[in-house]
Amino acid sequence: MKITKKKLLTGLGELAIMGLIIYAISNWQSRNLLDDDGSVIIENQFLVSLNGEVDPLFEENKRTLIYFFAPWCKVCELSINNLDYLNDSDLNVVRVALDYRLENDVAEFVSNNDVEGKVLLGSNNLKSQFQIPGYPTYYLLDEQRKIIGHSFGYSTALGLKLKNFLNK
Repeated sequence: MKITKKKLLTGLGELAIMGLIIYAISNWQSRNLLDDDGSVIIENQFLVSLNGEVDPLFEENKRTLIYFFAPWCKVCELSINNLDYLNDSDLNVVRVALDYRLENDVAEFVSNNDVEGKVLLGSNNLKSQFQIPGYPTYYLLDEQRKIIGHSFGYSTALGLKLKNFLNK
């Protein structure tokens, strides 16, 4: 099959339009999240992890990606393992469960989806503080705990890596 210049340009144009549509939808979905221009600083907090330990939300002098999820969220099932592809040496990746009835619901979600890494148990107060509209919601914070990126909905491993790289 021969690809003509016209077909190639048409395909590239359609791809560009699709990319713009996805970008517009993503921005619209994120419109009510906390500002990501560095003006919002989040104080460190301590949360109970799924294994019963009390852990800080942030590590000192390290960028942090907070992934908020709910154990009943189907999109979360598809996206949570994309976090495993991020480099933990330069990025603190935190998984925070919200909107769960029982801790066992979170434990079952973690087990069923082979989730790696620590999972913290959030609260309705934390959900309100971060203005979580749905799941999954991501926030990227710099070393001073300033919000420098956010996203709502499914993100690929490549998309997460790019967001981290572009916000350095």
